[in-house]
Amino acid sequence: MKLGYASGCFLERCKGFVIPHQVPDELKTLPVELQVERGYDYSDFKNVVSIHLPFIRYKAQEVEETTIYKKTRGVNIASLKEDSWKTDLKLFKKHIKEAAEKGVNYAVFHYGSCNCAGRLWRDEKHRSLHWIREKEFLIEISEIANNNGIRLLAENHPYRDGIFLNHIKHVSEIIRAHLAEFCLDFPHAYYRFTTFNNEDLKEIITRFKKNIIEVHLADNDGSNHAPLALDEGKIEWRKLLSMLQSHLLVIIELRENPQESLKKVHRFYEDRLK
Repeated sequence: MKLGYASGCFLERCKGFVIPHQVPDELKTLPVELQVERGYDYSDFKNVVSIHLPFIRYKAQEVEETTIYKKTRGVNIASLKEDSWKTDLKLFKKHIKEAAEKGVNYAVFHYGSCNCAGRLWRDEKHRSLHWIREKEFLIEISEIANNNGIRLLAENHPYRDGIFLNHIKHVSEIIRAHLAEFCLDFPHAYYRFTTFNNEDLKEIITRFKKNIIEVHLADNDGSNHAPLALDEGKIEWRKLLSMLQSHLLVIIELRENPQESLKKVHRFYEDRLK
C-alpha cells in the first residue's frame, strides 16, 4: 500500500474560482496526486505519483496581489463538439507525456457524458454517439499512456451520467474495452448509493477488486458528495480497505488539511501488520 493525498486538499473553493494555499513542509515529501492546472504544479511537491487530468479548465488571474484560478469551462472527453474534443485530447496527451517525464505512475480521468442541450441524453442512439467519441478519445490517450509507462484510471464521479445512465456500467465498459483501470472514489460512490440507490461500496469492490488500482479516500454522510475527514461520516472505510489489494494507492482527497486522516490510515495498516 502507498499512502498519500491530493493537491486539492489545500485549495480554497470559491464561487467560480479556486485559490491555492501553502502546503505544509512536512507533507511535501509524501506521495501526491497532482490535480494538474488547478493551482499547483510539480514544483510544489517532491513525490508526485499520480496526476488527475483536467475535468474543469482554469485560467490564472491576479486579483489584489493574489493569484486565483478562474473556471472557464468543463472538460468532456465524450463531447460531440469537434473543436473542444480535439483541444482536450491534445491537452491530455501533453499532460500524460509530462507525467511520464516526471516519473509518475498513474493518470486519473473523469469519463464523459452527454452535454448537449435539451433532453437528448434520454435517447439511446444519441448517447451511443457520445460513447463512440469517448472510446476514440481513450484509445488515443491509452496508446500514449502505454508507450510512456503510465496507467490510466477511470474515476467514478457523482454527476449525472448521460451515456450509460449508470456510473458503474460506464466504468465496466471502459475496463472491458481495456481502455483504463479503476480509481474508486469512496464518497462519490457512497453518495450515489444513498441518493440514487446505486451499487454500494462493498458491491463495487467485490466486482472490481482486480481492477481497482487507486482509491480516493474520504468519509461521507450521504447528504451531498463533498468529502469529509475520516470518521466524520458513515463510510466503514477500514472494512472496505481490508477488502482491497495490498499494492493499492490510497489518496486522501479532502477539502481540508489531510494530516489527521493520513495518520488514521497509517495506524490502520500498522495494526493489520501486528
